[in-house]
Amino acid sequence: MSLVNTRLQAIRSAYAGSLDKYEDRLSNYGAWAKFVEDTTDPDSIITPDILEKAGMSAGNTLQIPVIDGESVTISNSRTCTIANDESVSGLVTVTFATYQFGFTMIPGQYANNEIGYNADFERKILRYGKKFAETLDAAGITKLEADKTAVMGSPFVGAGAKYGALAGDSVQVTAAQKQFFFNDLGVIMQGDDFEGRYNVLGSTTLQSTVNQYLNQGTQNGTNSVFQFGQFDFGYSNRVSVDTAGGKESTVYCMPKGSLATMNRNIPDAINGEVINENNYFDIFRYPIVDLDMALRYSKECADNETAVGGSQPQLKASVKETFIFSTDVAFITAYNRDAVNNAGAIHKAELDA
Repeated sequence: MSLVNTRLQAIRSAYAGSLDKYEDRLSNYGAWAKFVEDTTDPDSIITPDILEKAGMSAGNTLQIPVIDGESVTISNSRTCTIANDESVSGLVTVTFATYQFGFTMIPGQYANNEIGYNADFERKILRYGKKFAETLDAAGITKLEADKTAVMGSPFVGAGAKYGALAGDSVQVTAAQKQFFFNDLGVIMQGDDFEGRYNVLGSTTLQSTVNQYLNQGTQNGTNSVFQFGQFDFGYSNRVSVDTAGGKESTVYCMPKGSLATMNRNIPDAINGEVINENNYFDIFRYPIVDLDMALRYSKECADNETAVGGSQPQLKASVKETFIFSTDVAFITAYNRDAVNNAGAIHKAELDA
């Protein structure tokens, strides 16, 4: 005789979401953060009117008017006439990219499952939010790389200068120059008439360099703290580093307020269109990226027997919910009428290992 048939097969705790907390861990989305912060900066390149127009531009082209700068001449004599000098205007077309993702929920599967509906829903929201943040962060870095300046006017940069000629449109910083590079970086920016506080986006490896020299304070033999006051730092794992070329870190530096991002949604979501109570559009404030996104929700009967991974006949004809999120996002940098000859706002540097 034996009680083996009624022996407990396993003892399980309630799902707490703690043991698996690193499975969908977040990253540092420094590029996305810089674009978002600059959008609302007092000196932003984007006005509230542009943001409003962007929000209603779905299905249309959004253009921003600009006036080109130009060189003028100052005379040293008086005359009765003066030459005509008409300003040159232009239109910058904003490029939006569409992003969509979503997931389904099958309520019936949670009736006999130790993972509840809300816990699973929140994890899916987190998982896709994490991926979307990574995607936007990478898109922001791609924009910085595409719009970085190809020329720098500082005497610190160029053949025979302190940092030599640009390589790949980047300042080349030797290991010996790293300690006081940020003191020179502000000067390099000023060499192109970009004054004030600056945003710095670096590869995650840059944080090691900054922390090291930021702590070389007045009590140390060499004080290197003074050089960091004008910079606001951000970091991202998606900033690439040319390690094969002997590089340790990558840096993008630009004046605060020189970046912006905006998004727009489809009219059906903005208007909250309802087909029926189980099929409608809405606006959903998506966490992590903190964006208003279009939500398409539907609820229907479906064959969910195998959809949940394994034969579950009780779900043969059961409810399935569908959540689809979408939006259009644009990244904008300060206008430069002649990127070949004129210095742009975004300066790049590469630090040797």
